Amino acid sequence: MKREIINFNKGWLYKNEDVKEGCTKTLDDSTFEKVTVPHANTILKHHKGEEGRSFLKDIEDYRFISCYRKHFTLGKEYENKRVRIRFEAVAIVAEVFVNGQYIGEHKGAYTPFEFDITDYIAFGEDNVVAVRCDSTRHKDVPPEGYQVDYCVFGGIVRNVSLIVTDRAYIKDVTVTTPYVTKERATVRVAVKLSEESDYLVSIFDCNGNLVATGKDDIEIESPSLWGIDSPYLYTLKVETETDDFETRIGIRSFEFKDSGMMLNGEIIKIMGINRHEQWPWIGRAVPDKLQRRDADMIKKTGFNAVRCSHYPQAPSFLDRCDEIGLIVFEEAPGWQHVGDDSWRAIYKENIREMIERDKNHPSIFSWGVRVNESNDCDELYEETNRMSRELDPTRPTHGTRRQDSYEGSNYLEDIYTAHYIYPENPIHKPFLVTEHSWDCWMNGYGFPWATDEQALAQTKDFADKVNYYFGNPNCAGGFAWSMFDYDNEVNYTRSDNVFYSGLYDIFRLPKMAAHLYISQKDPEKCGANVYIANYWDDDSKPITVKSVTVDIAQMNNVEDCLTPSVSSADSSLGEGADAGFSVTVMSNCEKVELYINGRKSGIEPVRQYTSLPHPFFVFENVQFEEGEVTAVGYIGGKEAARYTQKTPGKAVKLSLVPDYDTITADGCDMTQITIWALDEKGTRVPLADNEVEITVSDKGRFIGEEKIKLEGGRSAFIVQSKEGTEGDIVCRVTADNLEGAECTVKVTK
Repeated sequence: MKREIINFNKGWLYKNEDVKEGCTKTLDDSTFEKVTVPHANTILKHHKGEEGRSFLKDIEDYRFISCYRKHFTLGKEYENKRVRIRFEAVAIVAEVFVNGQYIGEHKGAYTPFEFDITDYIAFGEDNVVAVRCDSTRHKDVPPEGYQVDYCVFGGIVRNVSLIVTDRAYIKDVTVTTPYVTKERATVRVAVKLSEESDYLVSIFDCNGNLVATGKDDIEIESPSLWGIDSPYLYTLKVETETDDFETRIGIRSFEFKDSGMMLNGEIIKIMGINRHEQWPWIGRAVPDKLQRRDADMIKKTGFNAVRCSHYPQAPSFLDRCDEIGLIVFEEAPGWQHVGDDSWRAIYKENIREMIERDKNHPSIFSWGVRVNESNDCDELYEETNRMSRELDPTRPTHGTRRQDSYEGSNYLEDIYTAHYIYPENPIHKPFLVTEHSWDCWMNGYGFPWATDEQALAQTKDFADKVNYYFGNPNCAGGFAWSMFDYDNEVNYTRSDNVFYSGLYDIFRLPKMAAHLYISQKDPEKCGANVYIANYWDDDSKPITVKSVTVDIAQMNNVEDCLTPSVSSADSSLGEGADAGFSVTVMSNCEKVELYINGRKSGIEPVRQYTSLPHPFFVFENVQFEEGEVTAVGYIGGKEAARYTQKTPGKAVKLSLVPDYDTITADGCDMTQITIWALDEKGTRVPLADNEVEITVSDKGRFIGEEKIKLEGGRSAFIVQSKEGTEGDIVCRVTADNLEGAECTVKVTK
């Protein structure tokens, strides 16, 4: 390799204050903390507010200026090279210094930047790069300027690298596929060089075999196409005499028609989800494997698309979307607010940085160039659409609107999108619902501790909207709100600054609603599944979702917005106790039978939401018997899947389940450990709310709350490695009147 990419994540020094001399070379930094990036400038003390304590104060804890420093040496062999330092993201404003000399500044928490530091380095000697990280509020930096419905967080929150090349190097490579059929495809390559020179482009298949070479337009016979079920990736390499550059590419064709999206000549209904890049306590500063794991969770849940709400997300997340066939709608940072000229200049720069960084990802299908839920701002949005089409003429643009703006908004983008509105015949096509299903999170039915009837009401709210767009040929699809619960600053749902809209909770543990999407997966490709949406106790009742009316104009005004009712529920057991109750089963099987304590119920299910690929099975007038209920799914007359729900007893013990049982001693790697409450038979107790106490041995770093209440019978904490420290991290949990639990996480090189 002529080009060298040096991982620059380890060996940083950190001080959580604005050190006056922090950016000089000669500062005595022996008192600084040793850290590895990605790094959060602070760890929040709580994951939500409770018992009268305002979580907003906790959230404000990351609003300060901090100092990062790193000593490094590049040998004399690098003297004739060019060295650039690249930051994938620093929240929110970064000033960079090398050996005490100011290199430059970047504004924006979500986009990358790099500086050429060649002339500031003393080769063969100790050098110091310093970053003054300003995480305070900046009204001129998107998405800030007014209130924001999520947390921006602070620190060097993504990877850092050194890029070492010859003095003559490849500046940029843009890859497009202007012509694609199953028989032949054209790969077009545009190369920018720092100095004029000859170059060669080579394309390799997934096994490393050379497929084709050329320069500008390269023809590939019988290409393997990138798709949601077969996301084939080629490697493209550009070589000059002095440099080389590699990127992965996918060969695919797509276009948006009035009836939806055509991918490689086939109509695809977009079944998508919105994702925030956020974890409890630590914010956005996580290793790449957790970003990739999120993409895997989205795909395994049954989605074919994800909307990056409301900012460009980590490169490792997008890399994984490429690998698993997950369609991406990416957006520039923003939420409702459009600022002054300086704000708009940074917003446009963020769009440029987003497109230049991500243009070669085959998973990305559209650029969002309108601030989420903002009012019309034609002068700005005419310019952002023009910029996007100039930077990347191969992808359409989209712009998200509130439902109150659906009819009166100017249509400047290529795809018309709106939130929480479901027209039979959209006023503009192609049309997408970019956020849907809000009745239940405004009612509080998305709480992890919701009863099974409340959780089912949330599930049906999602099902109703998916049923809408699968049943409407005039709608290209939709994106549910949201994949995960998340912390937010606005708190207009009055729920302790946690937005309980997720299919998964803030710890990424599934709620009932996740199984709606799992049940829609193709059984031939993904296997059969069946799930009973009932805790099988004698408190289960049907519930009706209360539609919530919200003054959209006040949605971002905490004091004036609606306070929803989260405790009331319309429930009934029917005309009498003997009427029994409904049991809803979600499955991708052709037929489902219900068994009560081993006996066939004999009840024929009613199909519900019949426009879904796999409608619900609803068994009415089921009589409760303590014990277990089993659903058996059949395909082609044969049993294909089964699911049993046992009546939960009283919580008597705890269990610990780590996501990863081994982590790396690099100072950044981490794993979540989930706490479950179990009854005496090992059944999870879905409504347990015991307070548990957590202890973690000194081989690891504990991230979480030492005392935390279970939410819906579960909770979690994180353990992180310490750089260079190997061994076993022993984790224990205890609680009054419950048997404790212990697990071990190994830390290795």
